[in-house]
Amino acid sequence: MFSPLEQFIIAPVLNITLFDTNFIITNFDLYYCILFIMLFIFFIFTSFYRNVIPGVSQVITEQLYFFILSTLQQQVTIRGNQFFPILFFNFIFILFANLLSLFPFGFTLTAQFLTVFVLAFTFNLAFFFIGLELHGSNFFYLFYRADLPKALQFLLVPIEIFSYLLRTISLSVRLFANMMAGHTLLHIITGFVILLLSPVPTIIDIILIQLLLAIFTLEFGVAFLQAFIFTILLAIYLNESLHPVH
Repeated sequence: MFSPLEQFIIAPVLNITLFDTNFIITNFDLYYCILFIMLFIFFIFTSFYRNVIPGVSQVITEQLYFFILSTLQQQVTIRGNQFFPILFFNFIFILFANLLSLFPFGFTLTAQFLTVFVLAFTFNLAFFFIGLELHGSNFFYLFYRADLPKALQFLLVPIEIFSYLLRTISLSVRLFANMMAGHTLLHIITGFVILLLSPVPTIIDIILIQLLLAIFTLEFGVAFLQAFIFTILLAIYLNESLHPVH
């Protein structure tokens, strides 16, 4: 039986020789290409193929659109609308990456720490410079609580700064750990179900298959939930950059 963690290993799938140079394409590269093709088709389809009476795909897309827009407006107010395109793309990117990993022989891009770390670091760095550009030195009031005694400021300010710097790690680990844990659990239970199935179907086999389908459905919901949590946390961090005063 294979290790449950083997599904997260980056391995070569194709070796191409071009101009006396070897190019190794890994499963990581391959699934990134597949993901961006899916995103390209999704945005082209939703941009140019719209009907007065929407179909199922158009309804789902519009609901996702307004769901993220309303979430952003709740966290940042209408001032955050200018950042909606990048946050919506981030949500769709993570959602599609999570869903792509649920296909047979799928590779979980969001279970690779480097992927989610670069994503979180880029956003947090951008929010920091946005805060500096809009507020100048007043942005650093984000780390200062004027309503507390001055004696506590020497303790509070370093904690606030450390917490701010730790956001990238916490944001990355939350998505990375949840996707890895969920897919590992699904792999283990699938292996047990396959071993316990009998040649002749019985009531126990039906229960086991229903249990497996329930866990798969739960993992499908986690794929959506983790994309939403990542996006709403970015909206909260953006709000602090736009309104840094405690």
